[in-house]
Order: sequence, then structure tokens, then C-alpha cells
Amino acid sequence: MFSGSVRNIFFHVAFCTVLVSSTVATAQDLTVVLDPVTRYFSITYPVPEGTPDTVEVVCSVSPAGANAWQPAPVMPAVSETAMVMLPADAWTQWQTGHLTERRASGLDRILRFNPYPVLQRDGRVDADFRIVIRGEDDAELATYTTHLKADNSDVVYIEDWSQVFQQDQLQEEGGEDAQKWQWRTGWEDTLGMSQGNSLYGDAGLDTPIPPLSYPLDLRGWYAIYVHVPGVIRLRLTGEERTDYLSSRRGEEVLWKWAKLDHQNLVLEQSHNYKGYVPATIDYVKLVPLTEEQHAALEAPFTASHDKFIAGYWEPYSYAFHDRVENTLWHREFLTTYPEANIDLVDMQIGRMGMKVVYESRIAENLYYATIGDPIGNVSRPTTDNVGRMQQYTNTLQTSVRHAKELGVKLHANFGASNCYPGSPLQGQFSKDHPEWMRGSTLRYEVPEVREFALSLFRESLELGAKGISIDYCRYPGTIDVPETGNLFQKELRALADEFAAERGESVPILVRFPVHGADGSEKFDYATWAKEGWVDYLCPSNIQGRHNHFDITPYLDAVANTKTTLLPSMDGLAWGNPLPGPFLWRAKTLYEAGAPGLYIYQADARVLGTPTDRRTMRMLGSNGALQAYWQQDSAERPYRSKGIYISNNMQVEGWHGWQRLRVWLEGIPFGTVEYYLDGELVDTDSEPPYLLGTEDRESDGIIPSGEHELKIRAQDGDGWLEQTFTITGA
Repeated sequence: MFSGSVRNIFFHVAFCTVLVSSTVATAQDLTVVLDPVTRYFSITYPVPEGTPDTVEVVCSVSPAGANAWQPAPVMPAVSETAMVMLPADAWTQWQTGHLTERRASGLDRILRFNPYPVLQRDGRVDADFRIVIRGEDDAELATYTTHLKADNSDVVYIEDWSQVFQQDQLQEEGGEDAQKWQWRTGWEDTLGMSQGNSLYGDAGLDTPIPPLSYPLDLRGWYAIYVHVPGVIRLRLTGEERTDYLSSRRGEEVLWKWAKLDHQNLVLEQSHNYKGYVPATIDYVKLVPLTEEQHAALEAPFTASHDKFIAGYWEPYSYAFHDRVENTLWHREFLTTYPEANIDLVDMQIGRMGMKVVYESRIAENLYYATIGDPIGNVSRPTTDNVGRMQQYTNTLQTSVRHAKELGVKLHANFGASNCYPGSPLQGQFSKDHPEWMRGSTLRYEVPEVREFALSLFRESLELGAKGISIDYCRYPGTIDVPETGNLFQKELRALADEFAAERGESVPILVRFPVHGADGSEKFDYATWAKEGWVDYLCPSNIQGRHNHFDITPYLDAVANTKTTLLPSMDGLAWGNPLPGPFLWRAKTLYEAGAPGLYIYQADARVLGTPTDRRTMRMLGSNGALQAYWQQDSAERPYRSKGIYISNNMQVEGWHGWQRLRVWLEGIPFGTVEYYLDGELVDTDSEPPYLLGTEDRESDGIIPSGEHELKIRAQDGDGWLEQTFTITGA
């Protein structure tokens, strides 16, 4: 029940050695160290020379001298990227003590073992550990046994949730008061509860259960890990924001490191588009940190902030999943952006032609029910949540105030147009003038359409927005010819300059538009925008899974000798590059090409996502941090277990043409990769980025409908690392 923490603390923090005595069939010694932050044992063992390309490693553990062996939940040495892309069945195998090592003949391999809760009693570990390497036909190739001994009694485990302050809000399992939390005991091990107990709360979709708080009496820095088989929201009493936490597969997750002086722990229920969801937590682990250990954890984030980062924020999408009745909700979410070292928050408050999601008196507000994007198996989810936000809060005014307090720039962002015809989102302007629409978008060549769009931008500036943004990727059909886009950008510049004169400070304009090759890219005369000074931030962008790795040379040329800043876009959604590895590879290559910063589309999916994602985002603003990350990756790579990982499909029904299947290589240098679909070689890459096909439309049909076998081969020295996957085309 554990995963790698920040860039694999195994390599990142100095080790504390523990007593080791080993009996090794091959007369070679094992190396055992106890990581002082995770408190996991890392055991290095040799794989004999001449073993097959694939071997099985079977691990078991017993109380010292008892000869009472049981499966040892372990994991190989892998990166956080591999953990993110790991298939569920691999994690299940690891938890039963089975690892697969590939092309490891004659190499030292590393496995990690968390002694809690299997063999840690009163904070102490005294156990025997056995490793058996098996080859073809289950032949035993080597057996190693070692002794594990450690004192982890300084680690605090919160397992007994009956100790919360709110005793009157607890009941035993099976209690009849639905609005109280249940203290459940006697759970079977198969449910993944460490001590067979957990805290659980659920009063139905429409009724929240009260938050709980657990007393802490700790001082100094602690690394905080959680084991959450379901979902829960946690925060410390001195914090503004709760974090949504869940163990991806049942593993222990590093939430954060924090100074716990005068802090207690708060537990809250989560909400989704239907209503309140059951809250479950198993345990929280708090590991004390020395000043040196704390400094090592912070090291990846202390390099100079020398890159400008703009990040997208869409309150609509998050209100869709939450119950918003207070303006402090906006502040809570905005606090994540400075924490992630983002300089400019680009907040979308509407798309021209739809009902808007800010306090407009020009366009209609989305006050009532609406339909959202597909969620899992639900193709047309409906919710009243966004309407509730608009009924109880002022989205833009509130966000402007909070952004100023938090020290971040905030732009009012409009999608160029999507009228959502025939849906609850459609606005009256587009209903009244269907002749001014092209498909589902407004036509900007119509003067009245431009006048309407400018009126909303004017209103957003009157409400206090420090800058304005237009997103032509939402949707390119608004523009018919380059002259139309130029005319609107000139008019928008005049509006911004009017307010700049009144305020005595500049009002910057940010524009996101399709890159070369993307839909409608030929309609956007970005070079003229920069030359004429109509744009302050130029953000060329992919659309969906295509063109994620576009060449920025034309855009650098366009902004040369102008006052316009180029911020090439990177996509934070699942159809972009997986985090952290492929995502940070793209950032590295953009900086090497000369980009002074980045625009992260759907940055909210990452700064508000997992704690690991937010830590990854923190590094984007520093070229030094990225260089250090890849230096560390090069140092760790030879020690990791070899493997090929593919991105997770974000669509239930299979891979669509607008997606791209992306690949990560683990444990071997980046080199040639071959892709065989149903036995036929269909693609080859010589270096990252690794993906099946290209990012142009020519590869939209590379995964045909139905189920297929995908074999991927990666050059590994004088041989090939091979793995086969079953994939389904939509």
C-alpha cells in the first residue's frame, strides 16, 4: 500500500542503514536500507547471469525466526510516471508479493517493502524477508533471505478515528443515524483496510455529514501520507483549502509535507455532480522530518523562478462537481495557483453565445440546471451545481479580489464562441439571431457579433479584471478569414487601451489560437497581431490529442523585436502528455527551443488534481528545476525495473481518432521504439515523444475499431525490451 513519493525519495533522500544478515544462494550479499522519509525498506538483490528475458520474483515475509511466511506486498523500483501509467493488474500482483523483471540478467534489482501493517508492531520491525527468483516452467533460479530490523516508533499512525473531537458525530457500524460517521471494524483484508477498520460517512446524495477534526499535538516538519480506499477531503486547521484525496489502487499516497505546530486534522465529505459521495479513510501516517530531510524534499522547487507560467482556470467545470454557496469557495481554489508557481490565472467565464458563468447584466447567467460532458458511463450528466454557484456568488468580482490578495494576475477569459444550440447552455443572443451563427458558433465577420463580444469584455473590465483573454480554440469556426480575426484583435486592443488610460496601467491581452495543422489554423494571422501590438501573450495551442509537440520556431519569429511574449501551450488534460515524465519532457524541449514561459491549458486539472500533479506544476516556472529533474532521471534510470508503459484511455468505449496512445520507457535509455499492431510494424520512433502514429490527422485511424494486440519493442543495448498490450479502438 505505497507508491513512490517526490521523484522517488529512495534516490532523493539520504539513507539510514539497518542491520542486515543475509543467506544468499549465490553467495552474494543483499543490500538493505530504510528510507527515512517513506520508512520503506529498499532491498537490492542480484539477478543471476544467464537468466531468461523475463523472470518472476516472489517475495514473502515472516516474523523473525517464526518460519511463518506470508506474501510480502512489494513494488519494484519505478518512477512516479510509471506509477501513474501502471495498469491495475500489475499493482494487484505486487500486493501478493509477485514482481516481473525483464532483461535483468546479471543486474542488481531493487524492490521496496512497506512493513506497515504486515509486520510492524508498536512501531518496530523484526522480520525475515525472502526473495525467490523463478524462470521458465517455474524453475527456481535463486533464493535470498535477509533480516529486517527497524524502529519506526517515532512515526505517528492515525488509525483509531474514534478519537476525533466530535464524539457525538460518531456511531458504531450499523448505527441508524445516517448523518453520523460510522467507525467500522472487523473488515476483511480483501477490502484493503490496514487494521480491518475504517471511518465511513454517507447520508445520501442530498445530505452532507458534518466535518470531523482529529487532535494533533506535534511540532516540526512531517511528511504526511494517507491511505484512502475511497475518497475524502482533508486539510489542516490552519489551511484554507481542502485537498481531494484517493489512493489510486489502494496505495499509500504522499499528501504533503507540513509544519504541524498548533495544527489539527480536518476530514470532510466530497461532492460530485449528483450530490454528496461516501467518505472513507483508512489511516494517516505522519513521519517526522529533520531539517536536512525537509530541505531535500523542497530542493526540486527552490531553483530560480525564471519562466512565466499562465494557467487556465474554469470555475464552471469545478462548480459542476461541487456545492458552491459561499464566495470563499473561489478563494479556496485560487490558492492552488500561487502554490503551483503560476503567475497568470486565465479564468474562463463564458463562451460567446452561451449563458455565461459570471455576474453579467448583458448576457444571461446560467442560474439553473445544465448538461455537462460525459463522466465515466454517464453520457449526458445533468446538474444544478453551476446554477447554484451563480445564485449565491459573484464569480468574477470575487476572483479579482482574491487574486489580488494572493498575488497572481487574473484575466477574464472568453471562448470565442460556442452557443450550445438546443441545450440549457444556449444564450438568448444566439437564439434571437440564428442567421449570425455558423454551425454552433457565432460569426465574427458580422459587426453585431463583434459588438456583442466586445460588450462582454468591457463588462469584465468594469468588474475589475486586470487583463482579458480570448480563446479561439473554443472554437475556431468563429473566424472565416484572417482579416476578420485581425479586425477583432484591433478592436479588442482599443478597448483594453481605453481602460489602461483610465487606470494608469496596462491591460494585457492573451490569445490562445490553433497551431499550424490544427483545425482553422490558417485563419489566424498571429504575426500581424504581434507586429501591431494587438496581443501581449501569444499562445499557440494544440486541440485535443493532436499536435501536442508542435514546432515553436514560426511563433518565435513572429514575436521577435515586438513586445509580445510567446507562451506556447501545453495541454493538462488526459489527451495531452502524462505527468510527470512526458509532460516535463515537453516543457524541457520548449525551453531549449527558446520559450520564455508556458501556457497550461486546463491547468486546473493538474493544480487541483493529485498532490503529485501539483508538485509537478511547481517545477514548470524554473528551467533549473527541469534540468535537475532530468539529471535525476538519468541517474535513477539504470536502477529502475525495465518496463514499457502506455497512457490510460480517457474514453470508456475505446481509443478515438482525436486521441493518441503515448508511451513511457522505464529502466532503459531513450532510444528506438517500434510498434506492431496485430503483428504488423506500423510505426517507429527514434526518440521521445513516443506515441503510436503521428500527431497529425493522418493517424486518426491508426487504431481501428475493435480489439487489437499492440506489441511495443524498445532498443535495450544489443537487444530489445518487448511488451504486449490489448487495446480497443472506438
